[in-house]
Amino acid sequence: MTQIKGFLNRYFYFSMSLLMAAILVSGFSRTINNSLFHAAPPRPLLLWIHGAAFASWVAFFIAQSTLVRLHKVSWHRFFGWFGAGLATVMVPLGIGIAIIMARFDTVQLHQSDADAFLAVPFYDMIAFGVIIALAIYWRKRPEFHRRLVFVATCGLMDAAIARFPGLIS
Repeated sequence: MTQIKGFLNRYFYFSMSLLMAAILVSGFSRTINNSLFHAAPPRPLLLWIHGAAFASWVAFFIAQSTLVRLHKVSWHRFFGWFGAGLATVMVPLGIGIAIIMARFDTVQLHQSDADAFLAVPFYDMIAFGVIIALAIYWRKRPEFHRRLVFVATCGLMDAAIARFPGLIS
């Protein structure tokens, strides 16, 4: 039991960062070709920026988990400010792209009720912003900081998970 607990203490966040990357790649690999690369009509440029920013967050989470695992805490703290900036950009970007894509779906794709679920990305971005703000505030308390960043990143996975076939009817 002690060995399992030790393993989890050492590798939990690193393992979860890799799992989140796998969920992201697996979920979006099913739809990104037809919905972004070869979409007709072409999607707004901001959608590409949104995808790059949110994928960068997952890569950043992996990098930060790796740095902590390698005991490079000073590097982790230095690059943490990049993450704070990225998170600050992601919140309005996520809200903005939700509005733009709801309008795109209504006007360009003639979908009815495209704005019916805008509360979901709005909530996701507000929750992400608040949780990351708390993680920044408690950055010198690792037991809080790492859990908050983990929970905030988990909250970003709903779009990827929703693209798994059969999960949502």
